[in-house]
Amino acid sequence: MVVYLFDFDGTLVDSHQAVEKALRLAIERTMPAVIESDLYDEYYTALFLFIKGKLTYRHLGVIHELVAQGTIHEYYRLMPRFIQDLPHARRVIRTLRKAGRTVISFSGEHTYPGGKVIFLKKTNWYDEFDMVITFRSTRDMLQKFQAVRELYPEDPIVWVDDSPGRFTYITDENTLLVQKASPYKHDVALLFERENFIKIKSLREILDIDERLTEFFEGGD
Repeated sequence: MVVYLFDFDGTLVDSHQAVEKALRLAIERTMPAVIESDLYDEYYTALFLFIKGKLTYRHLGVIHELVAQGTIHEYYRLMPRFIQDLPHARRVIRTLRKAGRTVISFSGEHTYPGGKVIFLKKTNWYDEFDMVITFRSTRDMLQKFQAVRELYPEDPIVWVDDSPGRFTYITDENTLLVQKASPYKHDVALLFERENFIKIKSLREILDIDERLTEFFEGGD
């Protein structure tokens, strides 16, 4: 048994461009007068910081107005339309499951309650996984990871994510940490010193890795 953990945004799907499109359209549909006004940049920034979980006190008043106008709800309704699968993503997931691997969606929750599951379902990704796990913080992530390890105490885990900073907290030697290259994320130098870390450019490399798991976990040639 091998257990795969896949992050979603940036790893299996490209949502970077989708954010900008959905933000602008949500504001345009719920607050059309703002689009051509001097307030647009402030409203856009406030909404962007909110969905990234980085809202500052300075923008609280704007967010209250965006909530009242239904702009945030509209953003989450629109966003899945613009999300695009990354090359080979579904084929890799389906091939792994067909081979008997356990494949889990393991990713950060959105600031909107249940937002990640909504996105997974609206993009027809939810049923591609054996299990869906979301987390809200680093501490929550580590607790959820430990729960997976307790569920599969002896099995190798392969964790694929485009955010390598998450890997720095993992000391489990029976876990292979795979960084999916992203133009929006920076490398973490110390990870390259670990024997259980590898960086890939394409998701199809996962299938090659799957065939060589003995090499990674047992030091074979």
